[in-house]
Amino acid sequence: IDQYEITYKAFRNFKPNLEYEVKDFREPIRGVSWYEADAYCLSQGKRLPTEIEWEKAARGTDGRLFVWGSKFNKNYANFGKQVQPVGAYLDDKSVYEVNDMNGNVSEWTANWYQPYKNSVFKDKLFGENVKVLRGGAFHKIKHGFSKEFAMLPYRNYAPPSDRFWDTGFRCAKSL
Repeated sequence: IDQYEITYKAFRNFKPNLEYEVKDFREPIRGVSWYEADAYCLSQGKRLPTEIEWEKAARGTDGRLFVWGSKFNKNYANFGKQVQPVGAYLDDKSVYEVNDMNGNVSEWTANWYQPYKNSVFKDKLFGENVKVLRGGAFHKIKHGFSKEFAMLPYRNYAPPSDRFWDTGFRCAKSL
């Protein structure tokens, strides 16, 4: 799995007509659909990470709730009002040296929103209509910030054609 989220600069090399205002070209790309994220990864000889790969890279082997441990600290990741360049928060780094998994932008994964194995939880959205998003993001004020949305086990979902200004992605590569 990539150490950093894909930056605006890298994505703009892939899609040169892309233009939106950024303060720093090292900001993570955002506002792209799942299809665009998937196409970018494929163009790099990679793919979007599966939900399980993303969670393992974030939580390590000890099941931590945040990359830094199990106690929430709002200063350890970007939960502010402005997106930051990738890697700007030194404490938002997993045991595998993967950055920005708790804050900055949420991330598309390869998976359709399906129930976990052996789960009894039912959701009418299970199936192949929405993709899974993982990770916390900056500027969740509209919903009211809650640390639960930043916890690594938290799953969100969205139609793959939708775009969100707090959602980006990173790539993965099979060995």
